[in-house]
Amino acid sequence: MAANNRSTAQEQQNQDILMIEGMRCGSCAIAVEALLKKQPGVSDAAVNFAADVAMICWDKEKPPLANLQQAVARLGYRLHSSVDPDRSKLQAESVRKHLQRRLAVAVVFGMWSMMPALLIYLAPFGAVEAEVLWPLAVASGLFAAPVVLYSGSHFYRVGWRTLIAGAPGLDSLIFLAVFAACIISTWQIFAGSYHVYFDAAVMLITFQLIARLLDTSVRRRASEIIRRYLQHVPEQATLKNPEGKLETHPATDIKAGEHIVLRAGEQLALDGQIVQGHGQADLSMLTGEHMPQALGPGAELLAGCQLVEGELELVVTASTGQRRIDQLSRSISALLSRKTTLQRLTDRIARILLPVILIAATAAVGLALVQGVPIPEAAARGLAVMIISCPCALSLAIPLVITMGHANMINRGIVLQDPAALEAAAEVGAIVFDKTGTLTTGEPSVNSITPARQWTESGLLQLAQDTLLESPHPVARGLMANRHSVPEPAPEGTRGSFSGLGTRWVNGETVALAGRASWLREQGIDVPPTEDTGMSVYLACNGLYAGKIGFQETIRQESAATIRQLVQQGYVIYLLSGDTRKACLDLAKRLGITPEHVLSEYSPEQKHSFIANLEQQTPTVFVGDGLNDGLALAGARLGIAVGNAASATGAAAAVYLTESIAKVPTTLQLAQRARKLMYQNLFWAVGYNALVIPLAVTGWIQPVIAAVAMSLSSLCVLLNSLRMQSQIECDSAVSSCKLSSSLQPLT
Repeated sequence: MAANNRSTAQEQQNQDILMIEGMRCGSCAIAVEALLKKQPGVSDAAVNFAADVAMICWDKEKPPLANLQQAVARLGYRLHSSVDPDRSKLQAESVRKHLQRRLAVAVVFGMWSMMPALLIYLAPFGAVEAEVLWPLAVASGLFAAPVVLYSGSHFYRVGWRTLIAGAPGLDSLIFLAVFAACIISTWQIFAGSYHVYFDAAVMLITFQLIARLLDTSVRRRASEIIRRYLQHVPEQATLKNPEGKLETHPATDIKAGEHIVLRAGEQLALDGQIVQGHGQADLSMLTGEHMPQALGPGAELLAGCQLVEGELELVVTASTGQRRIDQLSRSISALLSRKTTLQRLTDRIARILLPVILIAATAAVGLALVQGVPIPEAAARGLAVMIISCPCALSLAIPLVITMGHANMINRGIVLQDPAALEAAAEVGAIVFDKTGTLTTGEPSVNSITPARQWTESGLLQLAQDTLLESPHPVARGLMANRHSVPEPAPEGTRGSFSGLGTRWVNGETVALAGRASWLREQGIDVPPTEDTGMSVYLACNGLYAGKIGFQETIRQESAATIRQLVQQGYVIYLLSGDTRKACLDLAKRLGITPEHVLSEYSPEQKHSFIANLEQQTPTVFVGDGLNDGLALAGARLGIAVGNAASATGAAAAVYLTESIAKVPTTLQLAQRARKLMYQNLFWAVGYNALVIPLAVTGWIQPVIAAVAMSLSSLCVLLNSLRMQSQIECDSAVSSCKLSSSLQPLT
């Protein structure tokens, strides 16, 4: 284990996350990645278009950033030393609008270009006179000009860049096919012939713009993940200058070593160490522990944590950019830069197809010339090969399954946020659950009421409610939420809170205390010997012990039934939490999770490390709720965020369940179905090329028929993807029946 930790630490030291600005598609990412891998000192590189990030690795010395920036600039992109979520968001919006404008032009002018082309196709049937065929061909070219020159311009730029980088892909093929179609068509027009192929170029561009828009709408979410992640930290802090004066400053202007003040109810903007004051802080944002922790001088407090009670003075230990939450966001960026199995497979197929298609097109031209075919017709054969084998279906295979499934699944409270989810669930063997907010509600409920002799249960409960009426402590909220009836308005009195200890309520001659047993004893109350676990409130009235109220975590109604169903389906269940060992074991016992699979007091980094180690044994799903789960959700084979997940958590997960974990079994089944459809689409796309390329090479298929066949190939992928909706209906009904039959009251 120690060796693995050292290895992981070394890998993290020898890698860095950079931001790429200017990428507009997956081919851009392929070109930048290929170029970065060739740079001196770079041992490996991975570029993710969806996240706008590049992860570079090195063995000995870190390559100079300036050299990498200069290399990337040659392709027309900009490399930045840090990830800027706002810049990524603006870029994502720009790409979306860019594609929408070009698609609108392609659809409008493409329709007009296709109309004269259609009349030319019908000429052999006597639909038009021979003398109007040439003007129709010219009209088709004129209407195609805006599509070719404007809508397709991006493909040419990227195609040329990827050729220069030595990593040609789909854009390079589109560039060559459109260029060839236009050159041959223009040549035919000047030669007085009406055999033009502008419509084929228009169809190619339009289909690819649709594919890009679908892919973009599904996958460009990563900038939102980091942006939302950091939204949970305030932008300003209260600075205490050397003279003791308090001033509000932007957190970015405050440096390590300066002093800041944090008051009750405020959230910490910077990492710091307490130098003065006591209080209770909610650390659940980063640790997941549901109970506020008592803190005093010397304790560390991280940005994002909220002070529940008290007032603290801290010395800043990490400024903006170096905070723990900044490190977590960079780690998530690194995880998002990874490529999934299907993405890598699609990239490999596209890289292999391009040289195969170019060789086949050249062979078609050569074979035609050997057979004595005129040069224009021989060139048309080569063009037919390029058009019919253009992998439009390959580029649509994955986005269409996502799109078809998403609209139907979202109505059932299942939101797919990453195509990786649909391939990750196929071989899942273990499911790891977070505790607080996932299996439990996050607020405690009354478990037991033990009054002293002179008190009744209802009287003790009323005393606790009156005393803790204004307390922000979770136990107090749980106490109010568990009232069996609406009490009368509590007498006003005065209430004083003692951070981490308890509350005193004075109402006339009545003095009531509620808090820890040790604190009551310090006030002279004779409290019976008991173990103070932090999940009980001890009460006293007018100097006499009144009793105690015990609390337990409130389990979500569907948790036990869902876990039973998953166990019956053969999954191994783990409980992973930042909470205490006792709290985790108590919950596991109530849900039927074996103690050997309970892991407690884990930090976000430790959670991710555990998931990574478990992945080496079996594909793993992590189900979580809360910002401290973001790293584990992004790093797991399949991350599922549930319920009231923090916005950053919901974005970091591949799947977001808007209701509860009751949909986890259904999600896994549907993801497996979708992955199967993806592979079927990929098989068809590759098989289609293997079938039609030889026919096109031998001259059996003309360019216009090639364009139609290319469209039919994409249509086949579309029809197969539509099966996702019917399978969702069927699988959802089966899963609902199974879950309903397994629901039993909790004991």
